[in-house]
Amino acid sequence: MTQSLTARRPAAPVPRSHPVPFLRVLWELRQNPIGAFGEAAYRLPIIHLKSRIRDFLLVSEPEAIKHVLLDNVENYVKSEQVQRLTGPALGNGLLNAEGASWRFQRRTAAPMFQLRQVTGFAPAMARSAEDMLGRWEGKPDGAAIDAADEMMRLTYDIICRTVFSGDVTMDYARMSRALLVYLETLGRIDMLGLLGLPQWVPTPDRIRAAPALRYLRKEMTALIERRRDMLARGAAPNDLLTLLLTAHDPEGGALFSGREVFDNAMTFIFAGHETTANALAWTLYLLSQFPEADAKVAAEVAAIDAAALSRGDIPELPFTRAVLEESMRLYPPAPFISREAVAADVVGGRSIAPRTSVLVSTWILHRHRLLWERPDEFDPDRFLGQKRDAIHRFAYLPFGAGPRICIGMAFAMQEATVALAAIVRRFRLELDAGAEVHPLARITLRPKNGLKMRLCRR
Repeated sequence: MTQSLTARRPAAPVPRSHPVPFLRVLWELRQNPIGAFGEAAYRLPIIHLKSRIRDFLLVSEPEAIKHVLLDNVENYVKSEQVQRLTGPALGNGLLNAEGASWRFQRRTAAPMFQLRQVTGFAPAMARSAEDMLGRWEGKPDGAAIDAADEMMRLTYDIICRTVFSGDVTMDYARMSRALLVYLETLGRIDMLGLLGLPQWVPTPDRIRAAPALRYLRKEMTALIERRRDMLARGAAPNDLLTLLLTAHDPEGGALFSGREVFDNAMTFIFAGHETTANALAWTLYLLSQFPEADAKVAAEVAAIDAAALSRGDIPELPFTRAVLEESMRLYPPAPFISREAVAADVVGGRSIAPRTSVLVSTWILHRHRLLWERPDEFDPDRFLGQKRDAIHRFAYLPFGAGPRICIGMAFAMQEATVALAAIVRRFRLELDAGAEVHPLARITLRPKNGLKMRLCRR
């Protein structure tokens, strides 16, 4: 159940205060995982459950999280459930690779996301935002839009420009439908997988997802082949796809394999645009609910020179950034970080067996009663000045942490800041009077049924 909207507590499932049968928990995990956890998960630092199928450890204590994600990271691999959720689409790219394969890919990809490289993409990001706003300008004041879909369109356009220099033949509407089919089938908790069903067994979800995956793979394969041809002719643009095809491992000089190029291109276009779009959509929702914060962001952005904004050349904008960070606290784009213990270990004083599923839920962590004051309330000030400095590094994980921290973090923050600044300078978005807002966790955290809002010119 989702609590009605108020200016004190933005939309979120209300944790239940009483236990429910195990089968009910499994059903809720399948429907919407962020609603499956009771109040105890938000109050206890660690929950350790043992079963005949597999032991489970929910970790919300920052030092224990640091142990798993940093100090003893070699003992924790991406869980089988994560591989089931993301593997069919993203293969063995940076998101899923382990061991030597991951280290090679990370080393080789790192130069692509250095600050100098990312900064160079700011003008393309700004142009995408201007194109969207130009389309909005053609609508009457008070026109209804789906802000979630609009942000998906925006970040998809940005990814197409920066990763592929506009050489993308995938129609947004068809791509979006294919991605939604994937999220609603293979992107949900796999109950049969938890019970040990092999991945090769055809299930209704896998059968339904197959055409969407074929379409996505066909389009990506054709795009990469076109780029290889351009490289052979010396006519390739300097974008992330070209870098994927030409980057050498700094330690050994090796290039990415064909499969690694494909899997990482898929990761960049889908994981990259989906997460930032959701972060922007939730930020617009929160600003619609808190007019004082909206006015403060608008005033900060209004001080930017219009020409500089159109180039993506913007200052730090401390309050705007704080709003984005608080939005990602309340609505983390990736609500779960899941690992599996390779060997026995001690985590937060708890002895765990090999193959224990270790879960760090950023949704729970960011709302934990032991870590945050008024954890369910929107308060950007907590990310300003000394308050920001007081937040434990492993209590706030919108991009993960440790060696596997999101390689595109700087790209995503720049993209979100450029886009948000462009939007609030010209428009204020109001939540439609009849809109119901429900956070829905799949691989990412989306607004269920979109985000119906109205455009209001400033």
